[in-house]
Amino acid sequence: MAEAKKNTRTVVETEFALKLSTEEAETLTAVLVKISGSLVDSPRQHTDSILKGLQKAGARDWESNGHPYWLLDKSQHGVYFNNYGTEPRKANGFNGIRF
Repeated sequence: MAEAKKNTRTVVETEFALKLSTEEAETLTAVLVKISGSLVDSPRQHTDSILKGLQKAGARDWESNGHPYWLLDKSQHGVYFNNYGTEPRKANGFNGIRF
């Protein structure tokens, strides 16, 4: 005779809600644009997701005139994420951050 067993599993997912003013959202957008790394195999995929969410919610595009992005020091390269499971890059004596 056949036997069957029902397995029930509960998945817990934690989410965060962040309430930002327009100025705060635009500042965060400016910072997120300066982050680089793999969109597939590094934390950059998460920063890109946040950026897209802000844009979808109506935050002004970072290329717009007067956006806080244009106040960033362009001589600085930004933040670089290494891929998961790899050794951090060494640049200027720092691990994982290139300035």
